[in-house]
Amino acid sequence: MKFRRVRPTQFDNVLIIRSKRKSFGLEVKPDGQLIVRAPKIATDADVQAVLTHKAQWIEQARATVKHKFPNYRAKTFQPGEKFWYLGHEYPLKLTERHHPLLELDGSFLLARQAQDHAREVFIEWYREQTRQITADLIAQYVQAHAFKVNQVRITSARTRWGSCSGKNNLNFTYRLSMAPLPVIDYVVVHELVHLNVRNHSPAFWNAVAAIMPNFKEKRDWLKRHGAQLSLD
Repeated sequence: MKFRRVRPTQFDNVLIIRSKRKSFGLEVKPDGQLIVRAPKIATDADVQAVLTHKAQWIEQARATVKHKFPNYRAKTFQPGEKFWYLGHEYPLKLTERHHPLLELDGSFLLARQAQDHAREVFIEWYREQTRQITADLIAQYVQAHAFKVNQVRITSARTRWGSCSGKNNLNFTYRLSMAPLPVIDYVVVHELVHLNVRNHSPAFWNAVAAIMPNFKEKRDWLKRHGAQLSLD
């Protein structure tokens, strides 16, 4: 996967990510940065063409995030800054101890020696929390509903909370453990149901509701607060 920062003529603050994907994807972050996910074979001219075609959408998306997050600040990992875990925010403190590099004890306690690579330390911490939480929930639902799960992976996905592959593999982003436990529960149920129903048809939502009748409350919470659950 290749990352490249560019300054197209009509936009600034753009990051292009090239990978093995087959199509383009656009995302506007809370700070207004435009993420362009492009196929490896796409040329700079191809990227420019997509940006020109999507110019109105990009401007509208940036206006939306500016209105939604007027006081947004990128994470700096400085003492006092707050980070989400299970739906609550906790301040960051630095500690002189060397192990563990990060733990949560009323505050996030980060080893001072790790501050220069704090983002990576936080990602690994969240990754492990998400792994444990989703594993426990999946085990409960497999026992109760006989879902057939192959493998479970914790990813660094930016735009998806979870996904389900045709081989019955489940994927969850490390960011998921920032959400309240009932919301994590919903995402797990959502992906488990996809093992049996591979679309978002009425049959799918009926199957989700059969397991979690109030799933819409959790889904709505993610729509309102999901963009805040980030280390960017």
